[in-house]
Amino acid sequence: MSCGFGIVILDIDKNEIKDTYFIGLNGTYLDVLEICSDNVNLYAATSTGIYKALESNENLVNFANWSLITDIPNYNKSFNHIVFFDNHIFTTYSNNTWNKDTTYIYNNSYWAKFDTSMKQIHNMVVSGNKLFIVNENDFKTYNSYNDLTGSLFYGFSSAGSVPRDAEFSSDGTLWIADNISGLVWLKPGTYNYESTAPNGPAQTSAKCVVATKDEVIIVPGGRDPSWNNLWNSGAIYWFKNQKWTNLSSAQIPELITSKSPDLCEIAVNPINPSQVFFGSYGGGVLEFNDGNFTNHYTEVNSSLHNIYPGTPYLRIGGLAVDEDENLWVTNCGAITSIQTSLSVKKKNGTWTGFPLFTEMGVSDVGKIICAKNGIKWIILPRGRGLFAFSENGTIDNTSDDKKKYVSIMDENGDVIANDIYAIAEDKDGLIWVGTNKGIVFYYNPENVFESSTFYAQQIKIPNENPGQANFLLEAETVTAIAIDGANHKWFGTENGGVFMMSADATIELLHFTKENSPLLSNSILGITIEPNSGEVFFATDKGVISYRSTTTEGQESFHNVYAFPNPVKPGYEGLIAITGLVTDADIKISDIAGNVVYQTKAEGGQATWNGRKYSGEKVQTGVYLVFCSNDDGSKTYITKILFIN
Repeated sequence: MSCGFGIVILDIDKNEIKDTYFIGLNGTYLDVLEICSDNVNLYAATSTGIYKALESNENLVNFANWSLITDIPNYNKSFNHIVFFDNHIFTTYSNNTWNKDTTYIYNNSYWAKFDTSMKQIHNMVVSGNKLFIVNENDFKTYNSYNDLTGSLFYGFSSAGSVPRDAEFSSDGTLWIADNISGLVWLKPGTYNYESTAPNGPAQTSAKCVVATKDEVIIVPGGRDPSWNNLWNSGAIYWFKNQKWTNLSSAQIPELITSKSPDLCEIAVNPINPSQVFFGSYGGGVLEFNDGNFTNHYTEVNSSLHNIYPGTPYLRIGGLAVDEDENLWVTNCGAITSIQTSLSVKKKNGTWTGFPLFTEMGVSDVGKIICAKNGIKWIILPRGRGLFAFSENGTIDNTSDDKKKYVSIMDENGDVIANDIYAIAEDKDGLIWVGTNKGIVFYYNPENVFESSTFYAQQIKIPNENPGQANFLLEAETVTAIAIDGANHKWFGTENGGVFMMSADATIELLHFTKENSPLLSNSILGITIEPNSGEVFFATDKGVISYRSTTTEGQESFHNVYAFPNPVKPGYEGLIAITGLVTDADIKISDIAGNVVYQTKAEGGQATWNGRKYSGEKVQTGVYLVFCSNDDGSKTYITKILFIN
């Protein structure tokens, strides 16, 4: 087996590791990328050239018995593929530059270039007595080293063919691993390719993820730390009815990279969730209704503006829809007092722009949230702080607008941190801010315009030293914030994974990292929570993964209340969930005779029970009544759970 440190020998019969070869200089680690044998020598393609050793040598563990092949061009550089086919050795020199690879053949004691038309080699495979050389958009097959069968452009997907591996099975079926279409196959004697793929997003990239009721939406755009484009293609990954749909320019021409590069922002209408807006960092705003593209807003049909006059280049920093169904948009690139850093598309479709460059003092503007009290909070990226804005309930009357630059300061007037990455409003109306020095919050955000001493608060967490404390996550850069149905705080960090804190953020309830959980990476880009199920989605730099939380969004009245699993079968030791509850409902569970065996309080719209009495003893077989009520008892509901032991 080729490994990053050397070669590992696995004895399949004994199911054990037989030996390990460290073949680098003086027996050091060496990145071995592929191995082959011509029945005389073993050949190892490595990051620093091709090494060979006699296969019959009984002391291959000794690095001195391996020698570097020096008669091949670029002999001490990276060779990432090597195979033995038709009594010849084939290998690929990897230039580490796109479209610059070179394939060589060992022919009559010398190395020669082989098929110079292929410049981006992803794989070399010997299968079914054929040689496959997988190029960027096709692959070539050879019956022998000088008999090219042909190039296959199978064109299975409308988005193109991107093969990465190929193999024949024993029945002659050709199997292709394709980076777009998944697993593609062609049965012998047929001419139509078939395919299958895991149900999921087309790519792992996920700049922003948003969940609504029974839906999850992801966009893969991006910006670098200097707020320049990454030029990721316009794409949308949409999860609905238990199925992912991947939208690209093949289905929606407006998603072509030249029109909508780097989709970075998503906003869902809270009153009409079928209306979704997408912000492009270079292409304006796209509107979808019922999953269908309906509008593309640019400088031509809105109050948005380009970063350079006369050029179609329109950067969106943030999107949010308020409770009146108005879409608020932050627009990067304002450099004059008349250009609009903030715009709003009213429910009736008309646009109004607000020139705020003078008050903000910066041209880059980021995420925006619409608080319940009508104040809009805007992140000024790259260490510039916050900006608060209120149209005072009169969008068309700008004379009564309120606006204020906010530096994140403590009660002594000292700056805590103005490098801000995330912002959210909790159930109690508090504003939580994620900075490069942890978490701060505003207890009285409604006073931002009136108070000359408007300051942020930090949460002290006692440490191991008596009488001492640290500020919450002060050693972390907080990149994402989400609030669940029980007002718990979910904080995503740049390098420390995910923290779930109590409603007041003083108690750590969960801490997920890639080391202690299935979390894909400790670098978190976004967090969103599906309100019906409580499922929490984490966007990381390695893709999206979700966690089924026990907390859901509470209802105004009892709606579709049920318990699961139900019935509870013998041997089940997990939690039983009661869901569909009013917010923070009181729960009492009794046997059929009316004896209360357990009592709890819902977290948001869901309560859990471990199936045991107060004493810790598991309840007996029978029907148990679940009595649910709100705080004042004006709303009640009863459901049942059957236990079978």
